Amino acid sequence: MSEFDDIKPGWVGLLAGRRPETCQLQMEAVLESQSDSRGGCLPFKALGSDGRVYWIKMLENGQSPRVPVTEQIVSQCSSLIDAPVCETSLISIPADFDGDVLDNGTVIRGGVAHASLDLGNCSFDKWYEPQHRLRDDNRRRHVGYFAMFDWCWGNDMQWLYDLTDDWKTYSHDHGHFLPDSPDWTTASLEKSVHIAHEIGTDGENLDDNELQRVIRRLDQVSRDELAQILSRIPVGWPVTDSELETVGWFLEVRSTDVATRLRQLASRSLQSNEGPRENQEPGQ
Repeated sequence: MSEFDDIKPGWVGLLAGRRPETCQLQMEAVLESQSDSRGGCLPFKALGSDGRVYWIKMLENGQSPRVPVTEQIVSQCSSLIDAPVCETSLISIPADFDGDVLDNGTVIRGGVAHASLDLGNCSFDKWYEPQHRLRDDNRRRHVGYFAMFDWCWGNDMQWLYDLTDDWKTYSHDHGHFLPDSPDWTTASLEKSVHIAHEIGTDGENLDDNELQRVIRRLDQVSRDELAQILSRIPVGWPVTDSELETVGWFLEVRSTDVATRLRQLASRSLQSNEGPRENQEPGQ
């Protein structure tokens, strides 16, 4: 028994019988298997049945079978507050591809995988916070990242900047979010639920109107919205209903806590912003 069991009754059994076995989107062809330094999961680029291009992470990857689970949860929850994340989906890899070996040594396995929409012409970066804040509408977009980092217990920050859209910021690769990831547990969620996990920078030049909007949205996040996201996780993936229900409880409790911390950030930001100035690039 956990010390939190008596305050999670609304979540217990909420996902029973709701999780799917498969999905509509199908993988039609592998387009690129080149590996690089962006991550140990070795995602590969593929064409989907909707005609769009995705980066795919399978359950069998170089890090943990929990990674696709966490990727789905974080990206979908971040979309609730309009945080700057890449569009994601579930994708079914047909049995015809099972056993195919890619150039980088990855062995394709049939079944449902995680898919992240390819942005095309973009720049990749890993840094302690998103850059180019005064380009595009990044003053607004970065607010969502400050919120999602605390709410979903961020780690291993990785950025994509759309070079065709004035360095528009996207966060991607969230497999190491949630406490003690990639192999998070109900215990790691429970012990961290009330602990602040802010990004650790001052939030200079963040858009105040967007801060206020995200604060209101976090205060309004409902159990039903979270349950709908968690019920998308395929029943065949290596996570139980009970574990996902604990994730839902964790996010429900933290949403109001994070809203409170964002109010404090908004107050500090108003006091410190003397005028807009461009963020320095790494190494400057």
